[in-house]
Amino acid sequence: MRDRIDVTSSREALDGYQKGKCFYCFGDICIAPGSDNLADVDHFIPHTLIARGDTTENLNGVWNLVLACRECNRGARGKSARVPQLKYLERLHKRNNFLIDSHHPLRETLVSQTGAMEALRQRFLQEQYANAKLLLIHDWAATEELEAAF
Repeated sequence: MRDRIDVTSSREALDGYQKGKCFYCFGDICIAPGSDNLADVDHFIPHTLIARGDTTENLNGVWNLVLACRECNRGARGKSARVPQLKYLERLHKRNNFLIDSHHPLRETLVSQTGAMEALRQRFLQEQYANAKLLLIHDWAATEELEAAF
């Protein structure tokens, strides 16, 4: 079993795209420490695959990290160790491409983690998603979504 690493340092960079909204439900989140609605940094493809030794990919990579409200990430009906529904994978692909196309400081990291061309990046995400679905079976969706904010 591999130890969990702290990925909270990526909050600020991820918020540049999400603009204070949860990746899943578009509810308000904040990145200021001590805030009542402090964003969780969520592993889109669940971290549990690392702990179980079921992946060789770096699930701690920025390609797989999103900001989520506590309810979506670990609330009573939260995602936890489930795989988000396919619509969220499309949102993640769009987010990653936006950061690459905008020459965001994370650009080079995302390209090295997922591929230089959009088709390669899409295939990479689809392969990771398919593997996670095969192993974890259950998928998840936010109970309620507000109007899309990004």
